[in-house]
Amino acid sequence: MNAAFSRFFARAAIVLCLAGWVAPVYAATGDAVTYVSGLADQTLATISNEHLSKRQKQAKLNRLFADNIDFPWVGRFVMGRYWREATGEQKARYLKEYQKFLILHYTSRFTEYTSGDFKVTGSEDDGNGEFTVSMQISSGDQSEDDQPVLVDYRVRREDKGFRIFDVIVEGVSMITTQRSEFASVIAKGGIGYLIDQLAAKSKTGDLNVAGGKGGE
Repeated sequence: MNAAFSRFFARAAIVLCLAGWVAPVYAATGDAVTYVSGLADQTLATISNEHLSKRQKQAKLNRLFADNIDFPWVGRFVMGRYWREATGEQKARYLKEYQKFLILHYTSRFTEYTSGDFKVTGSEDDGNGEFTVSMQISSGDQSEDDQPVLVDYRVRREDKGFRIFDVIVEGVSMITTQRSEFASVIAKGGIGYLIDQLAAKSKTGDLNVAGGKGGE
């Protein structure tokens, strides 16, 4: 009988130890889901607000994105090896223009909608304070062509909370796609040319950076 009780308590101790290790993981993943869902709620509340003009919606969305994307890290990543070759002045100007370009890249799409919906479909702890939260997003259009878009938000926990560092739409990563695109632009015209392209595209609303030098 004593041996049976010993085995029982040994197993119970193992379960408790595992629970003590697993619970923080689930809690952290839940925090990431809450964070991303909160951003989605704020975005939908903005685009569905009938009292806001398109310009006002754009301004509110700009602030929302600016506060929640890790622009310094993302900017360095998408420039790749060329970041080490850039001068201090180029780095500062590039990060400034890249932030404006990236915000426009996403917010300009949202302002066209007047409603929408989302559903969290999964979440994963990627380790090192990084998480992936998966969603299905619908524009709210009731037509047959309105198919939900599958989006994965990759977020990182920092001292002041979470920040987004990648958005994967239908399996296509924003940061890896832009890294390839920016490398092509730099190879064609140099770092200064990339910065000029970003600045010009932000003004015109044309989001195709790799449009070719000299209008090619």
